Amino acid sequence: MPKLIEIIGSPGSGKSFICSKLEELKKKDSQIFFHSSNFSFYNKYNHINLFLKFFIRIKVIFKIFFFYLIFYKRIFLRKIYKRNFFFRVIFLFYEHLLYLEILRKTLPNDKYLIIEPGPIMYFIQDYFYIDEEISNHEIKIFNKLFFKTDYIINLNCNFEILLNRLKKRKRGLPSRMRELSDSQIETTIIKTIKTINHYIKKSNNLNTVIINIDSSKNFETIKEKFLKVIE
Repeated sequence: MPKLIEIIGSPGSGKSFICSKLEELKKKDSQIFFHSSNFSFYNKYNHINLFLKFFIRIKVIFKIFFFYLIFYKRIFLRKIYKRNFFFRVIFLFYEHLLYLEILRKTLPNDKYLIIEPGPIMYFIQDYFYIDEEISNHEIKIFNKLFFKTDYIINLNCNFEILLNRLKKRKRGLPSRMRELSDSQIETTIIKTIKTINHYIKKSNNLNTVIINIDSSKNFETIKEKFLKVIE
């Protein structure tokens, strides 16, 4: 199985950009980093039989079911955005976990599978849009039952740069931020930074490598730091 790398960070921190850049890196003319959301790679490396596909689908459905059974309170949290994205988020969660599980079973051991968005972001993102803080108890349960990542890349970026990037981003704001006022957007960005930092602080005892990266730097600097840690 490939080693797993989950990239986490606030909206605008450069998660998608860094994923795409890492995918371009090669070792002896061979690609070594694969993005779990890249459907073309899924089709290329999807050589498993129908029975195993069915088993993986059932496994993913049960994983999501137990996730919301354990963390059911988040369903009722009062969020600041207007529309209900609950079922859309569940579908995206299912889709990303499905591709993740299939690529884990088909990619060679010397490859790295980048997860973005991944289980950590699905776990903490509800708390970006509420005043309530994610509890240490929830973090402990999640890390024990749902956490399987070998590396976490935590992208740090100051508030002003994040806000500026989001305003200039071609695909626009994240869906749940599009109907927010300017003050609500700013509050949400601050909350994302706070929530992610809290999760990282409470997860330092995990048997995984946490790589904190300043994503305001150029990619060559980021790449150098990242490769130095994993090699």
